[in-house]
Amino acid sequence: MTALTSLVYMSVAADEMTDADLVAMLREARLRNDALGVSGLLLAKGGRFLQVLEGPVWSVEDRYRAIERDPRHREVKTLSREAVTARRFDGWAMAFAAPSDSDVRDEPGFSTFLADRSPLPADLAGSPADWLLRWFRGRDLHDLPEERVTLGRHAA
Repeated sequence: MTALTSLVYMSVAADEMTDADLVAMLREARLRNDALGVSGLLLAKGGRFLQVLEGPVWSVEDRYRAIERDPRHREVKTLSREAVTARRFDGWAMAFAAPSDSDVRDEPGFSTFLADRSPLPADLAGSPADWLLRWFRGRDLHDLPEERVTLGRHAA
């Protein structure tokens, strides 16, 4: 059995991203992550990204190193890394708040976690990833200086 890992990071978007930019990122990432056996969830909100990557250690580390070099991200910071016994996400999805185009909601891999506060997988409950995803969803992070973004004690 292949050892699985879960990694959560947060980054700042290098430039403002439109819904079209985010959909293009969603399509590209789903293809690449599927090929590498990476599952998880990417949240984009307020000029920041928070992502859970899970899968075999080598593939998660490969994706994370690529993200650190990706010019769309800056200030990439690891928030959590843990060994997991099973995947908690079925495939890879992306959520961003209130997309202006209703067709985006029909895009394969689009998650309503931010827009409709949809639930997370039950297996995630109590994990660092669960806490961090709920924390991110409950915060208005737009235009906050990096030093003002803190991980408070309670998730939304």
